[in-house]
Amino acid sequence: SSICDASPGAVREALSRLTSEGLVVSVPQRGFMVAPMSTKDLLDLTEVRIDIEIKCLRRSIEYGDLAWEARIQSARHQLRHTPVSIANAKGVHPERSRAHIESHDTLISACNSEWWLKLRNQMFMQAERYRRMLYTYAKMTRDIDAEHEAIVDATLARDADLACKLLAAHAQETANDLVASVAPLDAQR
Repeated sequence: SSICDASPGAVREALSRLTSEGLVVSVPQRGFMVAPMSTKDLLDLTEVRIDIEIKCLRRSIEYGDLAWEARIQSARHQLRHTPVSIANAKGVHPERSRAHIESHDTLISACNSEWWLKLRNQMFMQAERYRRMLYTYAKMTRDIDAEHEAIVDATLARDADLACKLLAAHAQETANDLVASVAPLDAQR
């Protein structure tokens, strides 16, 4: 048994899953390490993520029902009323991170394709990896809460073109803010 009281089989399974999701890489003769990050990768990821996410959002708007709309309103309420940061601490409040993810997940949850959702979730988690790592360095002057509100409003109005345009801009601007914080990203190499 290891220090964490996890069986070697469980650790191997976890590393295998993290490797398949692109969060960890296997290094021959050395073991495993966190997957490298780069500006080029972030920009490529963002482009692919936007394409997939707006496809999922468009399908959700088409197929979403009243219960889906209620979940969106609930996620909006949670995000609105969750503090952004912990007093006297760097970084995002863990509950805010959870509410942020839930808000984005709920918007696309009525997409009727499991494969599109799986692809979207993989891209979203990769983007979250960048966002969380660089958040304390990012030079963000945007009103991100207003961006979320506008996306939700357009989605609930069933204006797929506007909702997708706003979601794409939101994801791209986040990537742009992170690229503006490139020093910490390039320093980790």
